[in-house]
Amino acid sequence: MIHIETLTLGPLQTNTYLVMCPRTRQTVVIDPGMEAERVVERWQALGAPPVVAILATHGHFDHVVGIPTLKRATGAPVWMSQGEWELWAQYAHEHPVYLGLPPMEPLQPPDRFLKEGDAFEVGDLRFEVLALKGHAPDHIGFLVRTEPPYLFCGDAIFAGSVGRTDIPYADFETLRHHLHTRVLTLPDETRLMPGHGPATTVASERQTNPFL
Repeated sequence: MIHIETLTLGPLQTNTYLVMCPRTRQTVVIDPGMEAERVVERWQALGAPPVVAILATHGHFDHVVGIPTLKRATGAPVWMSQGEWELWAQYAHEHPVYLGLPPMEPLQPPDRFLKEGDAFEVGDLRFEVLALKGHAPDHIGFLVRTEPPYLFCGDAIFAGSVGRTDIPYADFETLRHHLHTRVLTLPDETRLMPGHGPATTVASERQTNPFL
């Protein structure tokens, strides 16, 4: 069993996920970007369950600038990949200005760097870290092998599309390789929980996604 709360926030309509083990109520927060106060409000409405970690799939600002607010509220450690911290996340607070927004609070260095092959427990849920590089050079995803499995895939793949590769440090062939070797190899019923837009499944994307 798994309990998932999805909040779609900020000018880029980024999905932030609260993922909870129903038995222990242990929780992770994935990709808190803009409007972090709304994530805190929802967490409090759920009874402020213990947050094991705040996770980032990659370091683009709309996925990480809410981390300081969430860390203050929950006391949870922050985990992301080292490459995304070094290239993007440590500067992410400056990037909203490109949308005409004020700069945000800087992030502190993560408490743990994650890489493909790492795994961790959140109550009864086991999370596995997958490399989903291409949209961002050290992008990762979080796979939970429930029935059905869930993959929190950030901006690697969307319903009917894939992450942009016309931005700095992105590469389409790298993205396509990782999607074919990490995502399309998962069971058809795997639920894909993207950084923007609606959830989808591996089967649906294999059959209809024109970028794969």
